[in-house]
Amino acid sequence: PEVVIIHALPCQRTPDWYREHRDLIPADVLICSTAKGLYLPTQQLMGHAILDALDRAEQPLAFLSGPSFAEEIMKGDPTVLAVASDQLFLAVRIQRLLSNKSSLRIYTSQDPVGLQLGGALKNPLAVGAGMVSGMGFGINTLSGVVTRASGELRQLCIAMGGDPKTIDGLSGIGDLMLTCFSTQSRNFRCGQRLIKGERLEDIQKDYTVEGIATADVAVAYADLCGLELPAFRTVHALIHKHLTKEAAVSHLMGRPLAQEHYSEVP
Repeated sequence: PEVVIIHALPCQRTPDWYREHRDLIPADVLICSTAKGLYLPTQQLMGHAILDALDRAEQPLAFLSGPSFAEEIMKGDPTVLAVASDQLFLAVRIQRLLSNKSSLRIYTSQDPVGLQLGGALKNPLAVGAGMVSGMGFGINTLSGVVTRASGELRQLCIAMGGDPKTIDGLSGIGDLMLTCFSTQSRNFRCGQRLIKGERLEDIQKDYTVEGIATADVAVAYADLCGLELPAFRTVHALIHKHLTKEAAVSHLMGRPLAQEHYSEVP
């Protein structure tokens, strides 16, 4: 496709925008989505939400994701991302269009499902990482939680038809490290404040926190796929005050001892 649309709208505003403008968008135009999230009313990945809004069975789509704070991109800090599409040549089109030799390097993937899941579901895990920090625990605890959570993300990726190797890459582990180890992350800061007793309503007045509502969707996906996913479920329970922080620690640390697995998290 000669024409490319770079879609950089918030996830929750995306379908309405496409419904409003679909008559202006040819069916052969490549749309590259940079939105890291899910469409919450229907619990859809962005790709499915875009196709439904366009009322089309097919549309050339690509998805750009990876560890990237907008402020650092604007400063020109070297940043490395991944772009995924079902058809490799579409991902290569975006790679060659946006990459440069000084500040932006993009790798290609043919796993849009895994890339979208990594970009969206790292948000509730970052809320959980902030909770760990807010409880006063150190890097030992945080590293352990993030590592185990990445295994759960791989498990969910497999169940939903993605490639677990994608979670080992930029849009999975890369984005997870970015958001789980930095106070620049809104989700991380929200978790810190929430676990210290601040009201969620007050926190959300200060900034958007994608991980709160996405935690509900992560648990819904886990239920549909018959997966345990204790880290996701514990974060969800803490957000909704179904567990105290002391009970959450006891629950996770008191689970049956097991062998470590990465493709199947017990």
